[in-house]
Amino acid sequence: MTTPSATSCGAPLRIHRVRAEDWISHRALRLDMLEADPDAFWADPEETRRRTEQHWRQEIEGPRIHLQARRGEAVLGGIALLPEGYTPEHEIPEDRAHIVSLWVRPEARGQGISRPLFTALARLAIELGRPDLRLDVDDTNLAAQQLYRRLGFRATGARDPRESRGTWWVEYAMRAEQLLGQEQLLGQGALPER
Repeated sequence: MTTPSATSCGAPLRIHRVRAEDWISHRALRLDMLEADPDAFWADPEETRRRTEQHWRQEIEGPRIHLQARRGEAVLGGIALLPEGYTPEHEIPEDRAHIVSLWVRPEARGQGISRPLFTALARLAIELGRPDLRLDVDDTNLAAQQLYRRLGFRATGARDPRESRGTWWVEYAMRAEQLLGQEQLLGQGALPER
């Protein structure tokens, strides 16, 4: 199901749940985000470029739930929900999920793309019984931190070093219900397509 959001371009914004058959658009978005903002993500750009179709399909079918913001066939951005730890050794509470891979194409920034992505992700988190949302952001990425604070996320005080870059990952948290409550007040709320 899709709830269109009005945009400045007049075309409806749809939040699309990525499926294995969407691997080409998923790959294009991931490669573009790593090319444009490599320091913002955990992924290794070189390893990512070497992936085969099978690797991309496996990533999509894995534990992460990927969403894309689309206007027509154009993919404007994406986000993913990880309802488990980053690795099998990284256990998390049963009600927690991680938000990863938020990125909006530079030409689509400032058009209200992030909020509907977060709204759809919050609804998925509640469906999965994992409303305790967490995300990590590089301490030098001030624009992202401002966005998260505007949405209602708060820094938890947890920090992990990024030794290869000499910076820190800073953890932010928010309850999915709180994010959805804000959306109801604003009269917004895109649902991901099924």
